[in-house]
Amino acid sequence: MMPPELQPRSFRPYISSSVSTPSFSSFNNGSPYSSPNSNPNPNPGFTSSSSSRSLKNSRFSASTFGYNARIAIALVPCAAFLLDLGGTPVLATLTLGLMVSYILDSLNFKPGAFFAVWLSLLFGQIAFFFASAYSLRQSFNSVPLTLLSAFLCAKTNFLIGVWASLQFKWIQIENPSIVLALERLLFASIPFAASSLFTWATISALGMNNASYYLMVFNCVFYWLYSIPRLSSFKSKHEAKYHGGEIPDDNLILGPLESCFHTLNLLFFPLLFHIASHYSVIFSSAASIADLFLLFFIPFLFQLYASTRGALWWVTKNPNQLHSIRVVNGAVALVVVVICLEVRVVFHSFGRYIQVPPPLNYLLVTVTMLGGASGAAAYAVGMISNAFSSVAFTTLAVIVSAAGAIVVGFPIVVDCFA
Repeated sequence: MMPPELQPRSFRPYISSSVSTPSFSSFNNGSPYSSPNSNPNPNPGFTSSSSSRSLKNSRFSASTFGYNARIAIALVPCAAFLLDLGGTPVLATLTLGLMVSYILDSLNFKPGAFFAVWLSLLFGQIAFFFASAYSLRQSFNSVPLTLLSAFLCAKTNFLIGVWASLQFKWIQIENPSIVLALERLLFASIPFAASSLFTWATISALGMNNASYYLMVFNCVFYWLYSIPRLSSFKSKHEAKYHGGEIPDDNLILGPLESCFHTLNLLFFPLLFHIASHYSVIFSSAASIADLFLLFFIPFLFQLYASTRGALWWVTKNPNQLHSIRVVNGAVALVVVVICLEVRVVFHSFGRYIQVPPPLNYLLVTVTMLGGASGAAAYAVGMISNAFSSVAFTTLAVIVSAAGAIVVGFPIVVDCFA
């Protein structure tokens, strides 16, 4: 379900304005008393212009950035990884610069502290280039990849600076449109940079064999953290009442374009990365072909589940259309994923644990996996909602459990096949 503040108006209880809105005007023989807060200026033009200005300014609210913990999940490990790559020169440069920024902030010289933070990051990035250029060149053994990795590190450093800038409240007060742009920039850019750096660090520790799956997992995690529609920290929540109780699209952090790019990154980047890094063995075996399907359809299933939290709001807001998209596409993707997992994982790695001879083993494994996955998917999208669906779900669970027991060698069935 979507968060309550993002639900469309059709899901909210209707409250009549005539009932819920009290009247503060007092009447005496048909003549209202003047309100103590009424404007004594009889000029209607001045009143209307003042009201329009206050309404325009009410869209922005100077407040603390509300997503610091969410941003820290991605950028703090990235910063630690960059410090490890840069070594002592980067650490010393940043320590000195941030100390200067702290002193200026303590002296209440806010602009100086702001520029000190950015200068610290700038000189830290320069020190990083000089300190890690040789190690990057040796690691990738390719000039284009070295340049791409250096650009990725610089981009992450820039995002850290953007995050630090949002902590200065004077910027929010003086330039509210700038903080809105910086907030959108963070949420739009972090999934690309963080997933790449996390994958880089994981490959350094575990090797390159399953790198595409590492990237797929990190893409899914950061898609969930940053691509699900969320309200901006710097826009007034009271503006929703002017739109019938429904949050307008421009109050969300990300727009349709950024959401579309995040979806494309989720669906295609792991697959393209796998093709680029394993192009010589893509079609060498059935397991290799199954990898291609898994790297596309697993994120696709995740995308469909994320649509229950509003991830596809930029496609359509019609709940019936979204439900049809989830059911039809999810059924096809689920069948493909189950078959590929049987080829890639079950019979490839756990075939010795299957106690049923072929061809019955293929049938029972498919019933177990497809039935279990179908039941879990139906529960995840909220299709288990009445007595009939509950009975069907229970029956499916019994069938799946029985088939799974037979596959792993339930004693009675093993005696029958002996």
